[in-house]
Amino acid sequence: MQLDKYAAPCSEPGRIECIRYPSRAYALEAFYRKECIPLEKTMYVYLPYGYDAGKKYPVLYLMHGGTDDEGYWFGKGRYNEADREKYTDVGNVTQNLTDHLIQDKIIKPLIIVTPSFCENVGEYKNRKEYPLIYFEAVNYFWMELENDIMPYIQKHYATYAEDATREAFAKVREYTAFAGASQGSITGLYSVMMHMLDVVGYVGSFSAGAIRYHLDGKEVRVELDEAKLAELAEALKNGPELCYWYNGCGSHDRMYPTHRETFDRLKSLCVKELREEDEETGNCCFQLQESGEHSYRYWIKDYYNILRLFFRNSEEECNL
Repeated sequence: MQLDKYAAPCSEPGRIECIRYPSRAYALEAFYRKECIPLEKTMYVYLPYGYDAGKKYPVLYLMHGGTDDEGYWFGKGRYNEADREKYTDVGNVTQNLTDHLIQDKIIKPLIIVTPSFCENVGEYKNRKEYPLIYFEAVNYFWMELENDIMPYIQKHYATYAEDATREAFAKVREYTAFAGASQGSITGLYSVMMHMLDVVGYVGSFSAGAIRYHLDGKEVRVELDEAKLAELAEALKNGPELCYWYNGCGSHDRMYPTHRETFDRLKSLCVKELREEDEETGNCCFQLQESGEHSYRYWIKDYYNILRLFFRNSEEECNL
């Protein structure tokens, strides 16, 4: 990807809306065995240039990583879009990149939703067990996606789903994708791949596989989670076939060993469900970025790849 080519603002820019919506703290409810801890949350919604409520658009749900928030991908969160250290030498380029790919007709116009797995409920945040719950949230986000986020998007935007039922979403799963980086990648595995393959056709995993965390003081250690790996294999075997599963990671990324092992092990366990062949017949891949690290500078390249894989115009070739 030539970053300079897509970094400048596009002459046909989309727009980004900040949405507040009612939800629940599903991970906190599970941990404390309580019912209905109400929570108001924020998500950002990207609408392409010329958005027309009379048309239908595919949807990408795009998740941030640990310690970030729903504004991360579009530079609307705790890091300013001009932050060169957090993003790139020219700052955050997510929207400009998307705008250009749509304008150049490389990809179809789409809706992008950036929610968060975080559950910021004041009375719980200072408890000593809260960091554990923060990591556990990846296992419960699917409830929020199914009950709160997808229905909201269907009711307020022009998607392919005819109504906000799971059955309606299942009929148009080929127009729905989920991708995330780091802890957002784990969310894609433990929430979407395990629980929502019937309504999500595409999954993008950037820099994280089937892992579990260990808190050692202030240090976070990771290792492959064999139990989760087995659960993922069962979900893939028992659910509808993925349209595509993209994996991207850098060779210098601390998550690379476990991410690569996750991909290789699931391929060996699910030989019928996961086929890494050419782009026409295969439905998964692993893109290694040489010298790539655990940061937006490399994830934006993965983002570029999934846009062209998941939403490309039929006449466009996609060479990763």
